[in-house]
Amino acid sequence: MQGVTEQRIRIMSENHRSGKLVELIGAENVKEAFQKKVGQRRWAVALVTFGISLLGLWLMIDIVGAQGWTPLEVLETFLFGILFANLAFGFTQAFLGFLVLAEGHEPLKITNTLDATTPLASTAVVMPVYNEDAETVFGNVQALYRSLQQRHELDSYDFYILSDSTDPAKAVEEELAWSDICRQTNGFGKIHYRRRKLPVNRKSGNIADFCRRWGHRHRYMVVLDADSLMTGTAVSSLVRLMETNPRAGIIQTMPRLVKTETLFGRIQQFASRVYSPIFAAGLNFWQQGAGNYWGHNAIIRIAPFLASCALPGLPGKEPLGGRILSHDFVEAALMRNAGWEVWFAYDLEGSYEGLPPNLTEFVKRDRRWCQGNLQHMWFLLAQNIRAISRLHLVQGILAYGSAPLLVLFVFFGGLQAGIDRLQDRVGAFSAASAGVLLLITLILLFGPKVLSLLHLFARRTEVDSFGGPVRVLLSAFLETFFSILIAPVLVWFHTRFVFRNIAGQTVTWNTQTRAGGTGPGWSEIVREYWPLPIAGVGFGALAWWIAPSFLAWLSPMLVGLILAIPVAKLSARTDLLRRFFLTPEELEPPPELIVRFQLQLREGDQFVHAVLDPFYNAVHVALQRSRETGSPAVDGYVANLAAKLFKEGPGALTSQEKRALLADGETLAYMHNLIWKTPSELMNPAWAQALAQYRSSFRRARSKPESRDGNLPKTQPAAAA
Repeated sequence: MQGVTEQRIRIMSENHRSGKLVELIGAENVKEAFQKKVGQRRWAVALVTFGISLLGLWLMIDIVGAQGWTPLEVLETFLFGILFANLAFGFTQAFLGFLVLAEGHEPLKITNTLDATTPLASTAVVMPVYNEDAETVFGNVQALYRSLQQRHELDSYDFYILSDSTDPAKAVEEELAWSDICRQTNGFGKIHYRRRKLPVNRKSGNIADFCRRWGHRHRYMVVLDADSLMTGTAVSSLVRLMETNPRAGIIQTMPRLVKTETLFGRIQQFASRVYSPIFAAGLNFWQQGAGNYWGHNAIIRIAPFLASCALPGLPGKEPLGGRILSHDFVEAALMRNAGWEVWFAYDLEGSYEGLPPNLTEFVKRDRRWCQGNLQHMWFLLAQNIRAISRLHLVQGILAYGSAPLLVLFVFFGGLQAGIDRLQDRVGAFSAASAGVLLLITLILLFGPKVLSLLHLFARRTEVDSFGGPVRVLLSAFLETFFSILIAPVLVWFHTRFVFRNIAGQTVTWNTQTRAGGTGPGWSEIVREYWPLPIAGVGFGALAWWIAPSFLAWLSPMLVGLILAIPVAKLSARTDLLRRFFLTPEELEPPPELIVRFQLQLREGDQFVHAVLDPFYNAVHVALQRSRETGSPAVDGYVANLAAKLFKEGPGALTSQEKRALLADGETLAYMHNLIWKTPSELMNPAWAQALAQYRSSFRRARSKPESRDGNLPKTQPAAAA
């Protein structure tokens, strides 16, 4: 790897206790020595995975082929081989990660090169948003801003909130939040807000537009999601790692799940916190500088990203063609294709993110991710994509594609068993092989959980940070039981998503629900999940008819289907098992997770306030670029909208028409003056009523201590970035 410097090798060799790497360092070519070491690791992962897969396949052949072969049995065995190999690969990574963490030393990880004295470089912190909660977005920005400020490192950073919001009310809230956070932090000129008029290509297009327009100002960009949060220490560490490793194009962190309140969220938060470390260490063990990118909580070198990671259009139409929906895996592959390294800083502390609050919202997000990952099949056929990148793409495809493969595997097996039942043919099979295969499968499924608990219990102080050993064990047991219940539900939906995409049904890009709230009601849950219990009962009756043993084999999947509706409802509860599923970030949260940003908004329609309220209107107008005149069609359209708004009131405009007016700052400023100067009896009653309510609330506010300055801040707001 060209980016492996002598400094990194020196640090690795000095810290490696076995001394084996030191011998390699003595080789004349440092790069070849490193490549040899990484190659040995990859061969080890491949051989262990292949060995486990071959053993499982041999046992399956011994079981299925005891009385000869039928076409259904051949298909069943083929599908088993794919599914079992995927399972074996995951277990192998977890096992190797457990060994790495048990040794307590990983000589080849990129964080070994971190030097706190390395000077920082100009870095953009970018956060693309789409109709998100303004308090959450700007609260996370404020937390990172304050953290960097306390470290006296703020001069190296600029913050960019890149909005694609289409909801006029959300757009106004974002503008007010930008103004508030700039005043609270004195961040004018450091915190920038930009809203695109047309959200072309969604998030990837938003990032690409930023890089083209303002990327030349910065060497790096740290990409955050709307629910992402990072500490100043973590962000500055990423910048220093980039400076130390000049061939690194992307460095991805391992975000921890935080700030969840629902039962589903807290279970996932606990599971991720306990089980992810060994998987992350195992993943880094073999991929090294050929890692992956997850789209957020990562740092990117802007110049090669802009030069090499333009996303191509896919053949055909959506859902499997057209514009790329899941851009991150593809961008990592293109970065590697251009000769740059993609690293995984799995042990870097201070990276956090949220997650959907309940099972229903989790499934909705998966539908979008499923379509995006299935599009990656085109890149498996592309030229110049490196083998490791193809492997990452295959893993992403199988994350959803394995569900229909599992359904087909069960279907072919059940169909063959049904045929045997009708023909009164009792299939003989090796009970010993079946028992051994069942044991191996259970080890592959639940072994990583056991290894994770062993790793956790090896450090007593860390166990206490989870609430103590008893709570950890009980939480792990309950999490395992819950995961068994929801696994068939996810298989059902993933299978449906895959077949819908194949049939040409595309997804609608909606804002992800991030807050807990009350969750979906019973009617929505029943409408979404009703086929599952019916299928569970039907498949159970059919399995019983085939053979009681077949029913016993399917029972874990059938129970999850039958109980899908109550489990989905319970997943949104916030008052269950609060004493369990504790994590260190919940019991002793870092300061960045405690910061709260409160946005003071007027009640009612924010679009109306953007017209009436002098402060709202001034902030909004200041953020709009001057529109070029000279187009009669555009001028006439905006003028007609303004006339319609004045005569018929705000309720007469559609959301699209409101966005068009918001985009024209001069017209909105004119409307503000016009409505305030027009006598009430000469305007639409809706405006007269809004003005009366505004004056009343203003008088009440004047009689109390002011909570906010009603005038523009003394520091002139900067225009949009």
